[in-house]
Amino acid sequence: MSIKDLKEEFISSKTIHTGRILTYTVDTVKLPSGKEGSREIIVHNGGVTLVPMLDSNKVVLVKQYRYPIKKAIWELPAGRVNIGEDPVNAGKRELKEETGYIAGKLESLGIVYPLPGYSTEVLYFFKATELVDDEPEPDEDEYLEVKVFDLKQAWQMVKDGEIRDGKTVAGLSLVMF
Repeated sequence: MSIKDLKEEFISSKTIHTGRILTYTVDTVKLPSGKEGSREIIVHNGGVTLVPMLDSNKVVLVKQYRYPIKKAIWELPAGRVNIGEDPVNAGKRELKEETGYIAGKLESLGIVYPLPGYSTEVLYFFKATELVDDEPEPDEDEYLEVKVFDLKQAWQMVKDGEIRDGKTVAGLSLVMF
């Protein structure tokens, strides 16, 4: 079977649930074998992840409670891209909302598909530099602690299992290596 034969063709879709952030669908597809298959999909608008660097050795992280895992964890600032919003603008907005910092410069670090087996989500990664400190403007349901870490310390926290958030591991690795 060649690579081109690996493609699955869309047949139909049924929406199971539409929420504020996610839509859950079950799609019927034609498999490379010609048979039909079913794919459960979480439709997500996409997000941004910021790696805010005060200088070449200092990174800003946020700590917030994550209800699904029932604990507060250190993460890179991140958030959703609104429908029709440019990821760069979303990155600037989310950085200001969560940390108070205003980025003078955003450098694209690329994109990641965090859950390609069952989600349409795309994460846009940006390195934020030339930071100016201002007041955070979190969403009304966001409670965040903001802290500056030495970049090597943050990476050690990944290696020690203190940081397990996938987008944070990916973002830190993009500036470490």
